[in-house]
Amino acid sequence: MKCLFFLPDWYLKKIKVKKIKFLKIFIIIFFTMDLMLVDMIMLNKNSIRDINEKINEKTISLKAEHDEKRKLYNKNNQTLDSFFKFEESIYETGKFKSVCVENKSVDIKFNLEQVDFIALIKKVENSNKFNIKYVHVSCNNKDNLSQITLQQK
Repeated sequence: MKCLFFLPDWYLKKIKVKKIKFLKIFIIIFFTMDLMLVDMIMLNKNSIRDINEKINEKTISLKAEHDEKRKLYNKNNQTLDSFFKFEESIYETGKFKSVCVENKSVDIKFNLEQVDFIALIKKVENSNKFNIKYVHVSCNNKDNLSQITLQQK
């Protein structure tokens, strides 16, 4: 006696085969659904990664362009700013031989006979936009060229 069941062997085999078929079909369906979900996740990850890479490349290039423009603007801006402040506050005081504007410093060379030196110094002090760095007054030269170096505040 193999089993204590009173069912025939052919019937038990048939039930066992049905259960195995059902399990196989269930496993196949579950496996295919799992593969489909994994594929969808992988495709979404790849597309999201591609989009992120494109965005990062664009932001990096835009940041680099912006930094270059800002550096160029700041370099040019200091010199122009110094020149405009000099022009609006001091330039109309007298006739100058040469005016050299570099970043925040302004070098002025002038002839003492044509420029009222004391009025020029008062104008610089009253404008409150420049500090006087260097003053050279020469009466001994044949050209009578004097020099003042101003630094923007």
